Amino acid sequence: MKSCNKTTFLAGRRSSGFSKKLLLAGVAALMAVGAQAQVTFTPVFTNVWTIPAGTYSDLPADANNTVRGIAISPVTTNVLFASRTASNHVATLAFAGGSYLASLPAVAGIGTLALEGVRVADDGAVYASNLSGAPASTFRIFRWPSELDVVDAPTTVFDTAAAPPSFQWRIGDYMDARGGGINTELVFVGNGSAANITTNFVIFRPTDATCLTFTNFTITIPGGVNNLCGAGVAFEGTNNAIWIRQASSQNTRRVAYNPTNLTATVTRTNTVDQSACQGLKYLSYSGVEMLATVQGNSAVNAVQIARVFQIPAALTGPFTSVLSSNIPVVTGSQNGNTLGNVDAKQGFLVFGAPGHGLSFFQLGFVTNSPPSVTITGSGSTFVAGYGIGLTNAAAAAGSKPLSYQWYFSSATATNPIVGATTNVMTVANLQTTNAGGYFVIVTNLYGKATSSVASVTVLPNGSSLMATQLWKLTPGSVGFLAGAGDTERGLAYDPVNQRVVVISRAPTNGVHLVDAATGVDQGEMNIDPLLAITPPGIFPMNMCGVADDGAVYVANLITSGNSDSFAIYRWDGATNTATMGQAYAGNPLSGAGALGRIGDTLAVRGAGTNTQILCSFRNGTNVAIFTTADGVNFDFNLIAITNLAASIGASDPFTGASPLGLGVAWGAGDTFWAKASSYNLRHLSFDLAAGTGAVLGSYGVPATEAPLGVDIANGYAALIGYGKNASGFRRN
Repeated sequence: MKSCNKTTFLAGRRSSGFSKKLLLAGVAALMAVGAQAQVTFTPVFTNVWTIPAGTYSDLPADANNTVRGIAISPVTTNVLFASRTASNHVATLAFAGGSYLASLPAVAGIGTLALEGVRVADDGAVYASNLSGAPASTFRIFRWPSELDVVDAPTTVFDTAAAPPSFQWRIGDYMDARGGGINTELVFVGNGSAANITTNFVIFRPTDATCLTFTNFTITIPGGVNNLCGAGVAFEGTNNAIWIRQASSQNTRRVAYNPTNLTATVTRTNTVDQSACQGLKYLSYSGVEMLATVQGNSAVNAVQIARVFQIPAALTGPFTSVLSSNIPVVTGSQNGNTLGNVDAKQGFLVFGAPGHGLSFFQLGFVTNSPPSVTITGSGSTFVAGYGIGLTNAAAAAGSKPLSYQWYFSSATATNPIVGATTNVMTVANLQTTNAGGYFVIVTNLYGKATSSVASVTVLPNGSSLMATQLWKLTPGSVGFLAGAGDTERGLAYDPVNQRVVVISRAPTNGVHLVDAATGVDQGEMNIDPLLAITPPGIFPMNMCGVADDGAVYVANLITSGNSDSFAIYRWDGATNTATMGQAYAGNPLSGAGALGRIGDTLAVRGAGTNTQILCSFRNGTNVAIFTTADGVNFDFNLIAITNLAASIGASDPFTGASPLGLGVAWGAGDTFWAKASSYNLRHLSFDLAAGTGAVLGSYGVPATEAPLGVDIANGYAALIGYGKNASGFRRN
């Protein structure tokens, strides 16, 4: 055999190289990430294209096994295959789609098979070899400058016929390449039989930077196992190590070698799940080490399978299969010798089997991460008798499946909450005994996360069961109360005339009067035809309020300050003969787009020049206070709440929905109350001169409740929720 100076071989070294949100209603923002494992990755393979055998004349669908070697160029990611059909040549297919690009100049036929394997070095040079099946057979290595050079004939860079003796074993069944230029390395093995059993591998290196002449050295693998490396070989990156497949066996070994004294050690032996796996390629991305191979079958029209296995931490035992995909079958296809080959470069893989064509895959990864969990909210005070719960089911992040367990922590003990094992934790009927701390532990296969403790305060329920119903009007009982739809929204009590004011848009726009003691219809307010309810808005009339002097105020509804004008109408008193006027017409927050929706809420207090009208915007965290200098005409004042962030309620269709947007009521002094669906009831202060406001307190009440009234003198708040009776709460 040929040999080299051991000191000329220097192999390279390896370069060192849940958070969705839990919204616990009324709980202050808390966050804890308690991951106990590193982020890992699961490989995912996408079949980019397939080229069935017979697509090209030199990629035939027959049993002659004329196409065995395949490769990917690390420079262009084009695909190459070695063919003995028509001539002994290497063909190049385009990375995108597999179209035919080039047929490189042919090589002269010699040896057992004139052309077998092919690989591309890091500098783009193409290397291929013949197959030498016996000691007397010539072994040659050929080199082309690039995979698209159709002019320059290949250079024979190694030839046992030119410098005998030949190798005393079979060589050339499988090869691999790494490096480029003077650092190019090629490794070859053979699948021997009888006198040609192989227990070694041969590495070739160029003698100078021209890479026109290669020398070699042989390393014997200890153990005396026949055909130890007869079914595939691959470099392990830049390590002084190779991976080998044992012929007709499931065993696959990692062999570390010493390039100076030419010794080798088997460092691990793992198994693939099929002994028919042929060809081998090592690949490592994102810390995941894998081996690719082809599961062959010699029967006519039999399926050949592209396989990838993940290398386990254990030094023995099975690999983990991460890809099993059929290579296309064409009628008449036959892999007569049960062969297969594979190459991988730049995150792509190509698999091939004689008579069956090629399959090209892209490699990607799914992140496997430990969980993280966040509990966020706006307060920690709830009212007894009502429930708390998660208002957003998107609770945690991390690789699925995620497991949940909620805990309750009191002054005496911390215990898991029975049944609270999802990302939704509720207490349906909150009592003072439920006051304490709540937290959740989220786990998955990669670790766990423990949230911080959310402290919950429970106030006694001040609601009264002693209220007496005086009367009721059912839908359809009077003409202005429709049996369906949403034509009646505005409702107010007139303390001067002892009347209830009702706004209805059916059958026409009207301000209707009902006797507060009896519920008897007392007619409707005069609407001045000259005003013609201008501007109309989305709803020409929507909400109403009555001042302390009996003046009635009615507002329209607009959805954008850019496209319409907000209007407030005024009557001197709740009588049929009161004169209608326009107290305000303008564009609050004009230019702010969606933040201009106003008219869903209205609250009035004071009298004459001290009258104030409160409205909240449907989006954002602003409110509007309208004031008057003459008791008739009103000016707009913007109040920005500085310690409240807009968010999206679980059942709210508005992006950036306001937590204040569906119910407002005046509080004592410079304060007011506000509510929206899926948000807490909040008490807020404001500074009219500064144009700012702040949250004073937040109270957990049913999420479905929003329309709001407050009795300042007696300390009560009243709310109405969809599908519920009216609720009243005492403020403590």
